[in-house]
Amino acid sequence: MAPGSWLARTAVVAAVTAAGAIGCAPEAEPDEDASSEDAVSTVGPADPNATATTRVVLANLRSFDFRSPDAFDHRVLLGQQEPDVSSRASYGAGPIRSDVEALGGRLPAVVSYELSNATRGSTTPFDRAAFAAGRGAMRELVLGKHRQGILTSFVWHLRCPKARVTDPDRFAPADCPADMRMEELLERKADGSRGVHFAEWRGMLDELAELLWSLKDERGELVPVLVRPFHEHTGAWFWWGRDNAPDAYARVWREMVTYLRDGRGLHSALWVYCPAAPSERALRGLEAYYPGDAYVDVVAFDRYDRGDGSFERGYAADLDLVGAFARRHGKVAAVAEIGRDLAHLPTDPTWFTRAMLAPLEGRSFAYVGLWRNAPWEKFVPEPGDGAIADDFRRMLADPRALSSGRHDLYRALHPR
Repeated sequence: MAPGSWLARTAVVAAVTAAGAIGCAPEAEPDEDASSEDAVSTVGPADPNATATTRVVLANLRSFDFRSPDAFDHRVLLGQQEPDVSSRASYGAGPIRSDVEALGGRLPAVVSYELSNATRGSTTPFDRAAFAAGRGAMRELVLGKHRQGILTSFVWHLRCPKARVTDPDRFAPADCPADMRMEELLERKADGSRGVHFAEWRGMLDELAELLWSLKDERGELVPVLVRPFHEHTGAWFWWGRDNAPDAYARVWREMVTYLRDGRGLHSALWVYCPAAPSERALRGLEAYYPGDAYVDVVAFDRYDRGDGSFERGYAADLDLVGAFARRHGKVAAVAEIGRDLAHLPTDPTWFTRAMLAPLEGRSFAYVGLWRNAPWEKFVPEPGDGAIADDFRRMLADPRALSSGRHDLYRALHPR
């Protein structure tokens, strides 16, 4: 979700592969075959050289399962976007006490940060200069979460070029130059030529590599992170979205992972593939755009309640579709972004317990991530918000929803 884009996006929304081969088959119906889940329960990271701690993190994510009769595993991790740097009063000005903490006393168990917001207002394509300038602040945020046993996820909104730092950030295809397309990030396009933005893109990947290499704990070991680039590609609101050819999208993803993993020697990332509302017929693309099992660790989706009565049915359909897809491919399933904008929609006093948490029962999803609070949007209640704040507290107190402080997600929850 782009900053300030939710209301605009609500108006827009109305290949099985292996190690790199692209398929364009239609999406299959959900498969609830429990034997396939048992068969993939020990599948490791897509990266065969993943660090030991990265393997531990992935195994921990696999252990959370609402289909398990074991109360220890019968839970889901609660996540949120930028809970400690963004609120209704402040955005990006520095660390703050999160609204989740104010209501429940703990941070979420999974915290997501926006890579392009390391610092604000770069004039370069994709904000490469800002990325480099903000690396130190981002590093401190991530290492602070690591010390608390909190897992960090990165989402990446790649902005179109802008001429002045005061210009608004742009993401939509109509707001971008015509050459802002996925194929222009490729080292070699179908016609043999190099993408016009390949050098800029490779530079951004180098900046990401420097950030990931800087994330070392007190013992000098790399801290694992989730990385979720090119998300919501099934929608039309981002320039990397569904107007791009599936094969170009998948090739860029594979080149990206291959360069960071093999070219830069980084083996501490878990890669999150994340369409938007994939069960909606107008937003199909879960299979066709899939980069391949060798390049993905988590299959997730984003779904927002638009207040039109479609959320509960659509959410259940997404859970079924993504859950089945993840099992078939041996991947962890997750809800990367979810929410109802409390600043712009009527209050639903049981939304968090009834609409968000309860449908996860009987399904295998590792984490569910709420969107952030910011001056222009609100997805988490604040103290004093009455019934909806009480419902949020009930969700936080529910043993099925796991916040921070209960477990260190970098240590094995099921040691052998």
